[in-house]
Amino acid sequence: MSDQDRTGPLEDLTVIDCTRALAGPFGASLLADLGARVIKIEPPLGDGYRNIPPFLPDYASPYDDEKAGTDFGAPFASVNKNKRSVRLDLKQEADKEIFLQLCDQADALVENMRAGVMDRLGLGYEVLAERNPKIIYACVRGFGDPRTGESPFANWPSLDAAAQSFGGLVYANDGLVTPAIADVFPGTLMALGVVSAIHRTRQTGKGQFLDVSMYDAMLSFQKSAVAQYGFTGKPNASGLQRAMTLYPFDLFPAKDGRVSIAVGSPHHWDLLCAAMERADLMTDERSESNTARLKNVDWVEEQICAWTTQLTRAEIMAKLDGSIPAGPVQNMADIYEDPHVAARQMLETCQPGGDNPEITLAANPIKFTDTPTRLYQGPPTLGEHNAEVLAEFGIEIDGAG
Repeated sequence: MSDQDRTGPLEDLTVIDCTRALAGPFGASLLADLGARVIKIEPPLGDGYRNIPPFLPDYASPYDDEKAGTDFGAPFASVNKNKRSVRLDLKQEADKEIFLQLCDQADALVENMRAGVMDRLGLGYEVLAERNPKIIYACVRGFGDPRTGESPFANWPSLDAAAQSFGGLVYANDGLVTPAIADVFPGTLMALGVVSAIHRTRQTGKGQFLDVSMYDAMLSFQKSAVAQYGFTGKPNASGLQRAMTLYPFDLFPAKDGRVSIAVGSPHHWDLLCAAMERADLMTDERSESNTARLKNVDWVEEQICAWTTQLTRAEIMAKLDGSIPAGPVQNMADIYEDPHVAARQMLETCQPGGDNPEITLAANPIKFTDTPTRLYQGPPTLGEHNAEVLAEFGIEIDGAG
């Protein structure tokens, strides 16, 4: 397939993607999956995320100019499908001019470098906006950009673990949350910001700068905890809290793993009791209401575990029969075999270069009736589309890459 096969509600948008690693590329991948034409600009040695395993059998490092086959591992592939790669050295004037010409024709530029990096290259927002007043310049930074609010930590580097720690998530969970939520969530917010800003530009004819701080995103992610502290002045206790507002709302052991069971209303409790054949729990003063169950959480847990431990996950789910919110704790092998995943077409395949087998990647979870999306472009090798993209933009390719 090629760019001509690109579909989706954003297929009229062009995005220049200068992101690296996970946070920025995840956000840019959302735009690409929704149909935007996303051009990934990579330095001479490429996005360092290419070199993270696991690899396909014919892996050849992007550091090797004589490489053949794929030059990326699974982490890179997961957030760079549906993009094309252009290799440019933005420290070189010829390549810098090519980059500016690409941005002249773009709706948005996205990046996730430290504050000031693009400015020092002479490629900051103000430079791009002077040439293209409609451009949206969007970035993910650890602690934001001075343009939207000067943080005392603005020049500090940040990765997922640091942002989770600053933003309270490690405290709340007594450990890191996987997979890399402080990368994934800020990237998602950046993509939403881009679409929102372009909507505004089409009303006003004027672009703008926006940023998402990883720290800010983690604070926003905990809206409930923020509100609870605002109401009471008391922070929640550290670590995962089994019972704070609802019970049961927990994981329970089965014969072959665990299941989650969540009771959100009195009716849910009655249905769970019926499935367990424990009508007595509906009227027992220790469990008849949510308030009672929170006060007697250890005893209620014992009653539920006495039931779940006698059954497999499938047997528990069959007895509940979709009556209350519940789910088996699944690993990826389970998920690949799940009929829901097949029915929703949430796994897509493509075949990288060389003699590699097909690879399977997660599909776009936003499903449209009129503008369906699909995997049309596999993860690109470094600089794979230099000639194609620059010709498409009407840019002379001498000196590029």
